[in-house]
Amino acid sequence: MALFGEKKTKDEKEEEKLLEFMERYQLEDLDNKDMVVLKRIANDLVGNNFFKAGMAFSFAKAEEQAKVSYLSALVEQNWMIVRQLSRLNKNIEAMQEKDL
Repeated sequence: MALFGEKKTKDEKEEEKLLEFMERYQLEDLDNKDMVVLKRIANDLVGNNFFKAGMAFSFAKAEEQAKVSYLSALVEQNWMIVRQLSRLNKNIEAMQEKDL
């Protein structure tokens, strides 16, 4: 038994981050094909969080911080739209199956 717990592999850490990301934006119902793209996007956004934190500590201009805040809000809105489109697509597929 290890004193500090088990060490996680890089893949396990990435998988854990992806699951947290999916839970945060309620993306659990996406198709497996979309998960590949979601994983790349999530990894990119993790890197951007470090950038945002660095900006806050660097005393960047208020205009620059506002731009980053607005872009972050757009990202949040985009995830909501993705989730809604996925739900709509599933409803359409279910209706088409009933018609067959």
